[in-house]
Amino acid sequence: MSQASLDYWRLKAREERKSYKGLDAFVFSLHGRFQRRRRILNTFQALAEQARARADRDQSLSDDEIRNGLKELRRDYLKTPAPDEALVFGLSRVILGARRVLKIDPYPVQLASAASLFHGYLAEMATGEGKTLTVSLAAILMGSTGRPCHVFTANDYLARRDCEELEAFYGFFGLSAKAVTGDLKPEQRIHAYSADITYTTPKEALADFLRDRLALRAPFNPTRRLIRNLAHSGSSNARVVMRGLHFAIVDEADSVLIDEAVTPLIISQPVRNKELEQAVSHANQMIQPLEAGRDYEVDFKFKDILVSEPVLDQLFQNVHQLPPIWHGRERFEDLIRTALTAREFYRKGTQYVVQDDRIELIDEFTGRIMEHRTWQQGLHQAVEAQENLEISPPNESIASMSFQRFFRCFPRLCGLSGTAWESREELWQIYHLPVLRIPTHRPLQREQYRARIFSRQEEKWQAILKEIQIAHAKKRPLLIGTRS
Repeated sequence: MSQASLDYWRLKAREERKSYKGLDAFVFSLHGRFQRRRRILNTFQALAEQARARADRDQSLSDDEIRNGLKELRRDYLKTPAPDEALVFGLSRVILGARRVLKIDPYPVQLASAASLFHGYLAEMATGEGKTLTVSLAAILMGSTGRPCHVFTANDYLARRDCEELEAFYGFFGLSAKAVTGDLKPEQRIHAYSADITYTTPKEALADFLRDRLALRAPFNPTRRLIRNLAHSGSSNARVVMRGLHFAIVDEADSVLIDEAVTPLIISQPVRNKELEQAVSHANQMIQPLEAGRDYEVDFKFKDILVSEPVLDQLFQNVHQLPPIWHGRERFEDLIRTALTAREFYRKGTQYVVQDDRIELIDEFTGRIMEHRTWQQGLHQAVEAQENLEISPPNESIASMSFQRFFRCFPRLCGLSGTAWESREELWQIYHLPVLRIPTHRPLQREQYRARIFSRQEEKWQAILKEIQIAHAKKRPLLIGTRS
């Protein structure tokens, strides 16, 4: 394959999926219900049973014969969207590999789920049903086609752990698997993305996708870029790391595709702004005499600051100390409110820490430090002034894309989750992704208690304490989830 062709495939992405409105949206919703009908699940369960039966029949095959069998799946996939016979054949070979390498015999529900992933479904599997193994079964089928296969996990640790634990399983079929994590350098990323199966997080993949687009410059459209390169008898010498988008398997899909999807990932570069540095420093000095409740009100619910007009009038008399761009009343008030917001709502050890004379942000839900992240609109500089640190230059956005738009670029999108059914309509409307509820391997024995509602917070905490005491008395391990 020529370098021009490689450049074409590296950033080739599926065109934006159409969004429907009105009567078209209603008809499309009915189509989604049809795609989720019970008969579809019965079909995948039947395929799983056929694959197990074939694996039992071919148990005496040698390792080489098992590996060679997947080459036929690649040939069939490139000709047509993998007929059921080819999928059954491929699944049977994967079963044999799991038995020999992992010493595990995949359950029928795991095989049915893997088949649904290969056909572009989102499988809802209960916790403990073996989603990690299910992902590997589908990833082998996808990686065997020769097209890029990305497995998205919640964080770097899971990406690295799952890849290492299943590397021998993939290697049995002659497939390479690598993990792309935040600590990898560009050369290592190129090597990891060139693997048949790449484990990574949505943040890392989208950031690399945007950086590759910036490296190749306009036109972003791969067809136009290919024509341009061919016209100039060559190709771009830009340094890109990815080899294209095709298969995407998303773990905890409802969280990634719905809850965090509209959040944009922004690539920025620092731009020196001496006027802003002077402004935030002076604003921090101006607010030192002010007291909450006397000079301004703090709305903790909406994170808002309301400064009294007499106080603003008094502060505005010193506006000449600021650079001219802040001499306007409205911009001056925004500057003062930003400084007060940094004081009242951003606490060291909760929202940020100071390391090596730099502000490092903290993820309040995980407690982890988010390296190379900054707040926008002067807030980061206001916090630095509050901590008496050197004011860093603000960042200017040079590329951005939401996770929702990124995942819509994949020609073959699928995923797993334990709670996807509640978001089935939204997943279908946005991603054209049908959801299937995979039954558990054995009947559930868990009891779901009714929600208890208390009129006062003190009563709620007393009830929680009582449940903890009961669990400790029975020597049961207990996990208590908190916000931070």
